[in-house]
Amino acid sequence: MGKDGALHGMKRGALWIEMSTIDPDASIRQADQAKKSGVDRLDAPVIGNPDMAAQGHLALLVGGYESVFEKNREFLSQLGSTVIYLGKPGSGHKMKLILNLHLGTIGLAFSEAFVLSQKLGFEPGIFVDAFNKTVQKNYFSEVKGPLIAKGDYAPFFTVNMLLKDLTLAENQATRQKVALPAGSLVKQLFMTCVNQGQGEMDFSSIALTMQKLNGMQPHSRESQPR
Repeated sequence: MGKDGALHGMKRGALWIEMSTIDPDASIRQADQAKKSGVDRLDAPVIGNPDMAAQGHLALLVGGYESVFEKNREFLSQLGSTVIYLGKPGSGHKMKLILNLHLGTIGLAFSEAFVLSQKLGFEPGIFVDAFNKTVQKNYFSEVKGPLIAKGDYAPFFTVNMLLKDLTLAENQATRQKVALPAGSLVKQLFMTCVNQGQGEMDFSSIALTMQKLNGMQPHSRESQPR
């Protein structure tokens, strides 16, 4: 945002959409600077995977001044099939961190159940199939579950990426004096993933970490980053 930054070169009335997942406080500072420069700005991090992006099915989590959002609503709808307006600047980034905290938590919970099922004698595919035929099924179990059953951890959303978001979420919780006992454990275990050399593998490789922590030989291949 300095004299050599992108904002400095933008004309008054231009639109800046920040789609990266960044610290909400930094997002708010960006919005303040943009307003002073006469530039419209929205934070709009996305929820979805590469396949959903290719099909135009991403969800946009939008924060910013409502007048700016309304003026650009139609354009935003061309970027994603679902556009969710969440309020003032920084709101989109706050919600992205909240949702990724939840994503990491359900990933760990599924992985623990997966490992226990193996210890109790079930084949990986049997557990995943049973799980996805119950009301407990979710995005992680339906999309990542079959890949975990095959030991396929090729990266779509890496451990390093999720760990960055978990750290930002934890920082926000600390500032608001919110206790996150499960979240803290989730972050610790994803740090273990990194320490085991899995930083650039998919975040679903938390299942691989749980196998290692329980003295199990991984049942299938460990996919390398593409």
